[in-house]
Amino acid sequence: MSFKCLICNKDFKFESKLKEHKNRKTTCKKEKIDLQCSSCNVKFNCLAEKVRHEKTNKHIKNITINGNNNHIGDNITNNNYNNIINLTLNVNAFKNTDTTCFGEGYINILSDSIYPKIIDKNISNVEKTNILFDEVIYILEKLHFNISFEENHNLKILLIFPGIKKTVFEYLILEINAETKEMHWNALTYEELIINILDNLLVLNNRCETDNFINFINFLKKHLIDIPEDAEILNPLITKKLSEMYINFNKKQKKPERDIKSEFNDKIREYLNYRNEECKLSNGYNPEIINSEFQ
Repeated sequence: MSFKCLICNKDFKFESKLKEHKNRKTTCKKEKIDLQCSSCNVKFNCLAEKVRHEKTNKHIKNITINGNNNHIGDNITNNNYNNIINLTLNVNAFKNTDTTCFGEGYINILSDSIYPKIIDKNISNVEKTNILFDEVIYILEKLHFNISFEENHNLKILLIFPGIKKTVFEYLILEINAETKEMHWNALTYEELIINILDNLLVLNNRCETDNFINFINFLKKHLIDIPEDAEILNPLITKKLSEMYINFNKKQKKPERDIKSEFNDKIREYLNYRNEECKLSNGYNPEIINSEFQ
């Protein structure tokens, strides 16, 4: 414990030394101190008020969430705060999705029964892909859009402008920078999202190790990404499936309907506010969004 002079802001190890400092003939000079807490956006009339504020739970919580290290006497860096935040958040990066909540029985059924039956149908590969992607939607709902499993809420499919005929989406996945250990949301194109989803689903096969599941993933990737003609036809169909899945997820969470704005600038502001709320993690921390056209 230390004792602070509220005039010059010096710290003393013992209260007696502080009294000696106060009672000396040459008075200490008042140091210019910023009396505003940038973390809580609060101004104070004197240093004593600010010192008391910095000991409150509200201030400490805001420091943890915002990674701000401006309070007096604190030498913790922003990177350390970010590391603490990442360690204490009960959420996984997209590539570290916890698959233990998903039973391997379904993977076996998909690989040994559903996939072969669809492949044997006398329909086009585009139709087969569209039908098989319903199984991907089922897996995503169980892994990433399961209300009782917040650890995997690491994928966002956000409608940018509601109320217009042409639907435009922003796709975000939660990532952790390998060097800085900082969390961020990474905005992806449609093609990048599909590749990330399919690559991530391969982790499910680690427990079952069935060749047919790998064939299932490769078949989808071939027609959703590799063959441009098929990909162009499938894009609006798959986009609609992903959108409906996310809308249903929001309905389960009983989220309020969004305001439909008429002016373009109002639409942008409404979307940014909506995205800010959607990307906020369970403890209130809002990771940075990178590679987005809407900054």
